[in-house]
Amino acid sequence: ARQRFAVLDKNRQILIKNLQNEVTKKCAPPHASTDAMFAAGTGTILLRSDERISLFDIAQRKAIAELSTPVVKYVSWSPDMSRVALLSKHGVVIANKKLEQLCMVHETIRIKSGAWDGNELFVFSTLNHIKYCLANGDAGIIRTLDEPLYISHAQNGTIHGLDREGKVRKVIVDVTECQFKLCLYKKEFERVIRIIKQAKLSGHAIIAYLQKKGFPQVALHFVSDEQTRFNLAIECGNIDVALQAAHALDSKENWQRLGVEALKQGNHQVVEMAYQRTKDFEKLSFLYLITGNIEKLRKMLKIAEMRADKMSRFHNALYLGDVADRVALLQEVGQLPLAYMTAATFGLTEAAEAIGAQLAAAGLPLPSPLSHAPRLLYPPLPILREANWPLLTVSKGTFERSLTEGGGDAGLDAAVDLDEADAGGWDNDLDLDLNADAAGFGGGIGGGDGVGDGDIGGGDDIGGGGWDTEDLDLDLSGVPGAAMPTSGYYVAPTAGEPTA
Repeated sequence: ARQRFAVLDKNRQILIKNLQNEVTKKCAPPHASTDAMFAAGTGTILLRSDERISLFDIAQRKAIAELSTPVVKYVSWSPDMSRVALLSKHGVVIANKKLEQLCMVHETIRIKSGAWDGNELFVFSTLNHIKYCLANGDAGIIRTLDEPLYISHAQNGTIHGLDREGKVRKVIVDVTECQFKLCLYKKEFERVIRIIKQAKLSGHAIIAYLQKKGFPQVALHFVSDEQTRFNLAIECGNIDVALQAAHALDSKENWQRLGVEALKQGNHQVVEMAYQRTKDFEKLSFLYLITGNIEKLRKMLKIAEMRADKMSRFHNALYLGDVADRVALLQEVGQLPLAYMTAATFGLTEAAEAIGAQLAAAGLPLPSPLSHAPRLLYPPLPILREANWPLLTVSKGTFERSLTEGGGDAGLDAAVDLDEADAGGWDNDLDLDLNADAAGFGGGIGGGDGVGDGDIGGGDDIGGGGWDTEDLDLDLSGVPGAAMPTSGYYVAPTAGEPTA
């Protein structure tokens, strides 16, 4: 208190004295092995006994909190008395004012001293280094020392202390990394952005730290390697940056990962592009089915026919409800009974009679119908055909908004703009590089005007001269929609980040 102080006498009794050095109160410590005492604010003291420290209340004459810790040699309280650093020979324990442990840092070299720089950052010295520790357990090296320094005070990167000769030393250190981690811990994102723009933080260590702490969207602004950039963008759900990196890398594995992440967000334009790049025809057909793009589904049926993929052709005919094509396909593969049943069930009388004649010629019986009231399996007509499925309206995060507006991330300026590429919602072209897949189809595929301008092939109609593979251009190199927005196009929010 203001006019009292406490003493631990040789009999291990706590004596409360006034300024005249007169004993006003005696207290027995909570443990008989108590051998040291430290300050702990008004009305309380810290008592060390064995491998624990106790917070003792003088008025109540009892320990109100205890903490197991290595033998404490020094105690340092933060300026607002909200946190305490307990220094032992080889460790630092950070606790709050109720003696609840927040973190512990172990050192192999003996700890010399320490002091608080503000209420969040604890700076301590060893034989060769000045180090730091945050309340969340983050620790690191600030700088090396030529000779030991016994720290007495630290503030804003200026450290005062004594050397072994007893001379006062003043050391200026760079605490940018400490402040950066502290601002992330306290979620002071505006200060984080300021540090990113003003300081030169880089290296794999800071990127690994940001990933470990769950801030991949921040790490995204520190990397230039496209693969690392892609991985971080996928992790934080930033489809824009991931699409840009996927274009630069152009690997099948990355396009597959991009398709999976874009599908989670309902961004089926990017999903379509990813499936086209990987030539995943089955998934592409199903995507067109569930998004109601019947026109492109018909094109997928023709592509399956050109690729001689019977199963894919049957699936697409099933998605379209195209009974005639299913019957023709079943005939081609020699499944005459199934072809007959399909034609008879759905009223294709002429086709059923022709197939029945073939069955009779082969000495096979005509199969009987399975149902007296068959119904055509036909997908329902799509109600909503928008550019993308309706997404949650989310404001951009603090980092994306501030860094983009301030020009902090040059990578976003050269990205891929899906909205400009396809204002109507669907690409006009379906670009699938089928040169390798259709090598056995007579003249190869290529040389035409592309698939998607109303028909497949270079002719004006489909039925005139049949299907000429030489008139079909399915080159993937010119995939439309190759620019990405810097505004107006939002990604899914990071978990825990508030929206505007």
